[in-house]
Parts: sequence; C-alpha cells; structure tokens
Amino acid sequence: MPRVRSFPALLALAVAVLLGMSTAPADADSKPPRIAAANWTVVETLVALGVEPYAVSDIPNYNAWVKAPAIPDSTLDMGLRNEPNLELLAQDPPDLLLTSALFSRDNARLERLMPVRMIDNFYTDRPYYEATLAMTREIARLTGRQPQAEALIAETDAVLAHAARALRGAKTPLYLVQFSDAQHVRVFGQGNMVGTLFSRTGLTNAWTGPTNAWGYASIPIDRLAERPEARIVVIKPYPRGVEEALGDNQIWQHLPAVRAGRVSFIDPVWPYGGLISLQRLARSLVDVATQPPTADTSLVSSVEGQAP
Repeated sequence: MPRVRSFPALLALAVAVLLGMSTAPADADSKPPRIAAANWTVVETLVALGVEPYAVSDIPNYNAWVKAPAIPDSTLDMGLRNEPNLELLAQDPPDLLLTSALFSRDNARLERLMPVRMIDNFYTDRPYYEATLAMTREIARLTGRQPQAEALIAETDAVLAHAARALRGAKTPLYLVQFSDAQHVRVFGQGNMVGTLFSRTGLTNAWTGPTNAWGYASIPIDRLAERPEARIVVIKPYPRGVEEALGDNQIWQHLPAVRAGRVSFIDPVWPYGGLISLQRLARSLVDVATQPPTADTSLVSSVEGQAP
C-alpha cells in the first residue's frame, strides 16, 4: 500500500528544503529521502553521487542520449521531461522533486503534491564548468553526499588534466556535431561542456560562429565545408533514418572531411550534462585525436523530439 505522508510532515520537509537544511525524512523511519528528477543532468549527478533516484523522466531516451551512469532498475519512469506523469506522482509522491527552469511550466501543479526545487547548470550567470560544480555541490548538500561530490570533482579535474596533456599540440581543427536530420546538424561552440574542453586542451574548435543559450548552432551540413582541413566528430545516436540517408546524401559525401576520411563517431554523451558526461566526452576526444577514424556501423536510435 502506498506510503502517505501527513501534511505536517510534508510541510516540515518543504521548509527544510527551502531553508537549506537537511532533506532527511521528516517522519521517524530511517529510509533515505525519495528524490525524483526531471532534468537528465540532475539524474546523472544523483546516480554519480550514489543516490538511487525514486523516479526520473523518460528513461528510454536517457539510455539512448545520456547513456551513463546507468539508472537503477528500481527507478520509476515518470514520463517525458516536459510532461511529467502527474497521476503517477500523485499515487505516492516523492519527498522532493528536482527540476530545472526549462521544465518549470508544471511547477505550480507539482508543488501541490510534493516539495519542488529548481536546480541546473545552464540557467545561471556562471560559465558552464563553474555552474556544474555549484550544481553538483548543491545536489550533494541536499542528499548528504558532500564527500562523494568532492571526490567526483577531483576525479573530473584529473580527467581534464590528462586530456590537456594528451591533446597538447593538437593542430587539426575539429567540428563537434550531432545530427538533427540528414541535412542539418547541431554544431557546438562556446558556453557549454564543449567550450570548456576546448578552452582547457590544445583542441581548436572549427566552429567560430554564434551559438544559442545551449552553446550550439543549428546549421545545414554544407557549412561543415567552410573549414576544409577540419575533422568532423559526430556524437551518436542518429535521429531515425539519418544513418541510411547519409549513404545517398551527396552533400555529406562530398564534404572535404568525409572524402579525406577525417570523420569520427563517438558513443552517446549528453553535451548539456554534468561531470560524468564531461569526463566521458574528454576521454572520447582524446581517443579521436590519437586513433584513426573508423566507419560507423551502429544501429539507428530513436530520438525525443524536444529541446535539450
């Protein structure tokens, strides 16, 4: 039978959260607080800190686009990130829901069911890395995982330092892209995880044009010919049908990088993510810079049709 918390217990928990106090359960049991998360970056960080989320949004697409760290099998899927399943959450509300400004339109309704807190690493006035460190430490404070957070931060700094050494002297400029369809890509620039890596290593970003608030520009693929000497690195997965279409896409086939074999494909990593995603992308770019590109034969993955 679902556990139902009294209104005073929920109110006490909400006040504790708002005042920055511990989020330990307000009743007498010893179970850790059940935390739900709508933002994949928060989900990634919770799992990295050793917190088993009670519920998260859109697990199948998290597995396709974020991939790691893996979500525990016991975690509930609470629907799309921008359309949480209110009926499911109402049946047995979590002790706390962590969301972000991007998915805040349902907050008024959600707050009738449970305490809600907005937390992310993009809607701030800080650069990506500083904001991600602050987000990680805030999640750790809310969950009592401060030592784990500091260990994760130290590990990330070590990965970045290794990448800087491995990529010292890298000369070939690089386009880092994700396909949105067979004719267009998101090309990543400054103001995000990718910009952090370029600024901390010897890599040169071939894209110097403007980007949006998420640090990418949506461009037709023929613009990838503007720097003919560049390497193209494609972050998987592909939207449905794109991989097959590229075989007959004359624009793609005639790009200088494609004709010269300077195209690499890396496993899915969330370019808007937290420290684990940053570590994985850094390692992938080191591999790209030290190994020859190979043909991509992966299966096509489905895509969630919405913004990051």
